[in-house]
Amino acid sequence: MQYNYSKPYDEEILERLHGVQLQILGDLDRVCRKYGIKYFALYGTAIGAVRHGGFIPWDDDIDVGMLREDYDKFIDIFNKELDGDYELITPYKDSDYTCTVTHLQKKGTKFVSQFSRRAKYNLGIFIDIFPLDKVAPNITGRRKQAFITTFLGRLLFLCGTPYPNIPINGMKGKLAAAICFLTHYVLKIFRISGTTVYKRFDRASRKYNKCNSKFVTSFEYSGSIKDMVPISELFPLREVPFETGTVYLPANNDKFLKRIYGDYMKIPPKCKQINHCPYLIQFEGEKPIINK
Repeated sequence: MQYNYSKPYDEEILERLHGVQLQILGDLDRVCRKYGIKYFALYGTAIGAVRHGGFIPWDDDIDVGMLREDYDKFIDIFNKELDGDYELITPYKDSDYTCTVTHLQKKGTKFVSQFSRRAKYNLGIFIDIFPLDKVAPNITGRRKQAFITTFLGRLLFLCGTPYPNIPINGMKGKLAAAICFLTHYVLKIFRISGTTVYKRFDRASRKYNKCNSKFVTSFEYSGSIKDMVPISELFPLREVPFETGTVYLPANNDKFLKRIYGDYMKIPPKCKQINHCPYLIQFEGEKPIINK
């Protein structure tokens, strides 16, 4: 069965959530400037910067990207610069975290989505960080790399849950659900941890970074090859207004977004205004708020 976890937000809660996320982004920006780390807005955050001068009104997350070498540098300096107020969540840091996307989250907060209510790991209010890796220099290699990273990403997710959200109805959906359920427990029986699977995913993502490939992508999504971008379209970065501050965008942000979304300047209908409205949210120093 397919579930839609997108719900309307209480406006005050969404505004406060945005405030915390802007604080996280501001601290990331400060550290990146200090160490010469290049980062840039991606996906919905990049659309929001261009179309709204900030957040998409119903959106509730921030997505930023970094080339792999900048991402690794950020990971290396995190403990020195940000560990007091933030946590960096990856399967390397927490074996119960079974998602390929890196979360930079605020300590003392909680953000539990409807989908992650049974998760063992702690999720706070966060922003997403996507490392961009070089893709294989030929079509065959790209398809293989995309297949392997997609497979391992899904396998990683099944390490954490036997009940994924399956966008298929009928008998095919039931069969897919049964396969996922079985796979989850096979992984448990053979004691294959999320960290073990993530190591293979990470290695496959980085495989061509020393090659003379002109394209990069984020392998965190199954559409990785479709969404690959020439490195020449990313730089030099452009600084643009975002809410009360600024954010960086790729040099050819328009071309990048059109490749993924088509006419991204068109406001989608209400039924397609997707968010991650949480089951539970907790701001620092306050009691949890449960959204039934």
